[in-house]
Amino acid sequence: MKRVALAFALAFAIMTGAQADEWTVTVGCSHCNFEKETGSASCSAAAKAGDKVYLLKGNVAKEFKKGGEWKVTGKIAADGKSIEVEKMEKKA
Repeated sequence: MKRVALAFALAFAIMTGAQADEWTVTVGCSHCNFEKETGSASCSAAAKAGDKVYLLKGNVAKEFKKGGEWKVTGKIAADGKSIEVEKMEKKA
């Protein structure tokens, strides 16, 4: 019985840990818009949430250089410096 309970607890932990987070962020270029915070020497997607700037990796929208407010769904990387993007939607 303990093995069954442990298996269910482990499966639940894996399922809840795999869920993506969602943020409303200001998106721009890591070099052109956020160089001071990122130290980036080349253009790539970045997002500012509060006082923190994250590099965007994964399924990043090509229109990121247009900037503005976006809804980003994904997971923060273990190093805390980037977001692995699953989905991006421009806010109206």
